[in-house]
Amino acid sequence: MVKLTALVCAQNQDASLDACLRKLSFCDEVVVVADRCTDRSQEIARRHGAVVIDGIFPLENQRRQAGIEAATSQWILEIEPDELVDAAVAWEIRAAIQMRPVGDWYELPIDNYIGETRVRGGWAGPLAPRREARLYKRGLKAWGPRRLNAPYVLAGASGGALKGAIRRSVGRDAGGVIARLDRLTALAAEDLAEAGRIRGAGAIVASGLLTFLGAYVARGGWREGRMGVLAATASALFPVLSRLRAAEAASARLEAASSEPTGVAALRKVVGLGR
Repeated sequence: MVKLTALVCAQNQDASLDACLRKLSFCDEVVVVADRCTDRSQEIARRHGAVVIDGIFPLENQRRQAGIEAATSQWILEIEPDELVDAAVAWEIRAAIQMRPVGDWYELPIDNYIGETRVRGGWAGPLAPRREARLYKRGLKAWGPRRLNAPYVLAGASGGALKGAIRRSVGRDAGGVIARLDRLTALAAEDLAEAGRIRGAGAIVASGLLTFLGAYVARGGWREGRMGVLAATASALFPVLSRLRAAEAASARLEAASSEPTGVAALRKVVGLGR
């Protein structure tokens, strides 16, 4: 029997975590990485029999690696707290790794929902990706040091994409989509500020407009009615808010650095706290 570990990284997402974990009973093991959680995430995870890794993991590669190191299975399945794996998809996942797998890793399609409505078109950027490499043999995937949407590399051979799709809740309604947008742009802004990728107002506006046109026109948001407008607008706001918040974060860091004594600032840089 080939063993499978589900890896779930949570950041104060107890509202959706319970339903997510209930759908992972087909896995041999569930590992939940609770990153600075102050809600009931750890309690919920333990109630479902999950292995809980509790700590401070600012970067995505730190969270993923901590979970993989705690896993005991040959295969890893990454699932987010706001995602559900239906029975048919669970069966396909088990079959892919059990019956002479044709690859060392697989892509999983993702269906994005707002409430109970599947929104196929209108998405762009990292707000609601539609396919990701989520199923892989342990040790074959490595991430770059980012807080959000970290680039990754995969060793071994691709097995292609599975047919069944994970169900992701982007939000229960428009307010939920905005809440998700707020959480993700805060993370993206820190990455941009750290990399020094601060743009002027004209470039920020242009990126938003181009993203909206791409999401609404090229990616079929116009077919989805009001939901398509919401998806395209949220997608367009992502680069705008991320860059505006990055500028704020960069200014705050400069002010903090200028107020520190020279020796303290140098020490923070040496120990890696100057970010």
